[in-house]
Amino acid sequence: MSKSTHWSLDALYTGYQDPHFQNDVQALKELSSSLLSFCEDLQKEKEECILHDGLKKLEEIQDLCYRLKMYTQLMLSVDANNTDNIAWSNNILSLCSSLNLYQSKLWSMILNIENLEEKLQDDELAKSYSFIIKEKLSKRSHALSDEQEQILSMVYPTSLKAFSDMYYALTGNAKAFYNGQWLPLTQVKNMCHDTSSKVRKEAYEAEQKAYESIAQPLSFAISAIKQQQYKESRLRGYKDPLEKMLIDSRMSEKTLQAMTESIEEYLPLFRDYLKTKAKLLGYENGLPWYEIYATLGDCDFNFSIDDCENYLLKHFKNVSENLYRMTKQAIDEHWIDYPTRPGKQPGAFCENLGWIRQSRIITNYNNTLSDIVTVAHELGHAFHGMMIEDQPVLNRDYCMPLAETASTFNENLIYNALAKDMDEKNRLLVIDSQLSALCQNILDIYARFQFEKSVFEHVQHGFLNADQLCDLMKKALLKSFGDGLDPNWIHTYRWITKVHYYIPDIAYYNFPYTFGALFSRGLYAKYQKEGQAFIPKYEALLKATTTNTVEDVAAIADIDLSEPDFWKQSLQSIVDQMHEFLELSQGEKA
Repeated sequence: MSKSTHWSLDALYTGYQDPHFQNDVQALKELSSSLLSFCEDLQKEKEECILHDGLKKLEEIQDLCYRLKMYTQLMLSVDANNTDNIAWSNNILSLCSSLNLYQSKLWSMILNIENLEEKLQDDELAKSYSFIIKEKLSKRSHALSDEQEQILSMVYPTSLKAFSDMYYALTGNAKAFYNGQWLPLTQVKNMCHDTSSKVRKEAYEAEQKAYESIAQPLSFAISAIKQQQYKESRLRGYKDPLEKMLIDSRMSEKTLQAMTESIEEYLPLFRDYLKTKAKLLGYENGLPWYEIYATLGDCDFNFSIDDCENYLLKHFKNVSENLYRMTKQAIDEHWIDYPTRPGKQPGAFCENLGWIRQSRIITNYNNTLSDIVTVAHELGHAFHGMMIEDQPVLNRDYCMPLAETASTFNENLIYNALAKDMDEKNRLLVIDSQLSALCQNILDIYARFQFEKSVFEHVQHGFLNADQLCDLMKKALLKSFGDGLDPNWIHTYRWITKVHYYIPDIAYYNFPYTFGALFSRGLYAKYQKEGQAFIPKYEALLKATTTNTVEDVAAIADIDLSEPDFWKQSLQSIVDQMHEFLELSQGEKA
């Protein structure tokens, strides 16, 4: 009998009728009904009890909610058409949401304790949470009065949330006229990855017309969201929304500046790569936007699921014994759900299940080069989860800039292995595939960052209409891509394509992606230089990601993020790869 390519969730629960699942649901209901009286009684206790018992109760809530939410969400992700999955998922989400108020109350009681920082040393449980408690204490200075917070909460559904919902409604229902028929905009958008240049171009033109029809109302949406984000950040005592995002990212402005200035220095070299690629594709005036995702061809390699698993095991074993053992466990115990099927969520993701010291991974595997890289990427997230599973339950969240560290490290590892294992033609395609992704992570995101910065500057003086937003986006793209792009084919509606601009509670969702790409690239370059001696530092670094700033995490690997040197080394390693690309492409032309 052939082995299953579907995951098994039996280590969590064997089904909705599993007595363990039913007992946990009942425990969640009882917890929900008892929390009001628990909070009232705790308020009367001594500060030492409030601190210890409050944290214990927060652990209980987090643990129970996470178990049940993860199971129901994982079940739903592979069969969204199953009515039981839909019902249980909604039921558990609703139950867990009802506990949010009490979690806030418990944290408020804890943070109101007099001389709290001193008292952390007297309780071992509190001591283990000292980083997150001190972080929450420092953010309290940005809290508003209860009355103000209540007003903001009351108007949220009709302000930020309403404009965000309008975005989803307009883009989700938008149609594009392509090849004589009206198709969902998302379907036409995805044609940017088609193998035919003609299809890519025609789909791009249809996409632009579709955006044109919804641009004006969405200009009101983005203007309103950014105006309110700016006003609210000032109201809370931040200099601007960027300062808030940096604090939430546990990252200093000096680090962001060092990274950004280093990127600006290297922009001309990235543009040279794009111009070379444009010529290889037959364009003399830079790369038209509709070719931004184009590859130079398809890799001849065909990876079955068995091929993929064996390849990853082989190369992971040479890097880290821990990574190898975890991957072997993931394969043997069916952590990965591979095949595409009706009702299954598109794309790929990994969920860490710390309470059982495992993870689960979704991929829609199709035997391609990108598929093996995707599996390696998601196993990186699983490995990151393994490194932090000894942390107490409230200490398992890492900030956005560090979220892609282990996943992208794995990508670098496998891309490097694939390039070495292939003949010259396929090596060119592998390198091109990696460089194309890096250009998105660096050039495109730099442009998106510059655009958002300029929007925040302009909305202080009033709303921006669609033409103004298109103009700002064009300037941002040209500032980043320069003559690497054909100026006649610039995607000025990128402010509509990126959902991140319309997330109500987060501004500057972009720069953490660039940080992640360059940070992991730099780590991999250090591994290549230091060999096995680097791996203990790398694993220690991952373990530290939930209870440290990004600068302190990097220091474990002897990296100073606030200075340009590290960033330039990371960028230079990409440029070195571009030189290899240029050499190989000359061979192809010859």
